[in-house]
Amino acid sequence: MDLHLLCTYNGVTEDTLSQLAHEDWVGIDYGTVVLLRHGITPIAAFGDFDSTTPAERDLINDHIEVEVLPSEKNETDLEVGIHYALTLDYDRVFIHGATGGRMDHFLGNLQTLAHPDVILSGSEFYIVDDQNIIQVLAAGTHIITHAQDMQYVSFIPLGEQVLLTIEGLKYELPRTPLELGRTRTVSNEFIADRAQVTVENGMVYMVQSRDKSA
Repeated sequence: MDLHLLCTYNGVTEDTLSQLAHEDWVGIDYGTVVLLRHGITPIAAFGDFDSTTPAERDLINDHIEVEVLPSEKNETDLEVGIHYALTLDYDRVFIHGATGGRMDHFLGNLQTLAHPDVILSGSEFYIVDDQNIIQVLAAGTHIITHAQDMQYVSFIPLGEQVLLTIEGLKYELPRTPLELGRTRTVSNEFIADRAQVTVENGMVYMVQSRDKSA
């Protein structure tokens, strides 16, 4: 089973919310309002909700009991939601609305995917929007699958000393160290439905992406 977390409306299409309305959702702050306005009652909601209007807070309180978090805290609302997701038993967790907007928020959201609790959990975590699917590949050999409608696949190292081997993509790569600040492993492409990637001495972000439709 899949779980979906919604932070904001950034990068989230009406089609996505409609197609996934029957699945389980968690509202992250204003994402709770977006879900309810689309007829989706989340199984839980977290946030300080200081950006919501009185009418929006009434909408939330009429449908779900929320955990109101303090505005000043050490964790973001999304991180709290991820900790909650880790207590559940879902195969995959998709985080929506975590890209775009403030760049510090986006970079912080990326970091949540690399938390040891997330990496070692039994669930696979992804940050997604209408153009991108982002996940972390930990050390090991991975069979990666071409996501529908995504044209490119890129690999970004998390730290130094990462070694990467790519087999079965358009541009194969023998066992090679990835240097921070270099873009050699950006914009590869699938030539079949699956390929094999081996990561050593660290982790990489894998991003499947497509150009924005005109």
